[in-house]
Amino acid sequence: MEATHALLLENIKRIRKEKGLTQQEVADGADMLVPTYSRLERGGTNPSLASMTRIANALGVPLAELLMSSELKDRTLAQKVEMLEDLSDYNRNVANIMLDTVIEKDRIEKSQKVQMKKRLEELKKIKD
Repeated sequence: MEATHALLLENIKRIRKEKGLTQQEVADGADMLVPTYSRLERGGTNPSLASMTRIANALGVPLAELLMSSELKDRTLAQKVEMLEDLSDYNRNVANIMLDTVIEKDRIEKSQKVQMKKRLEELKKIKD
């Protein structure tokens, strides 16, 4: 079995159990027959992207989480930042751009929130 496929199946089963869901509940939520879901979870079939999306929705997680290594998922942000040093120059640059984007997005959201609060206070003063 391919490593990515094995990781997908491991994550589906782990997440299902962590959430205390039965195969029946996930199958129902993913609009699948229980035997189909059970066979998929055991590795007897390769799920389509559509099936993976329905399963992720039934589990209440983003699709990407089904393919994420638990080793990476369980690390803190500081540990992930340390891992950036081992990336290629290209991937380090991509990560840097992504971080800049998220930081700028947060700054803009906070600025807009402050501006909105000021406007609401001004409206309240006018009303009173």
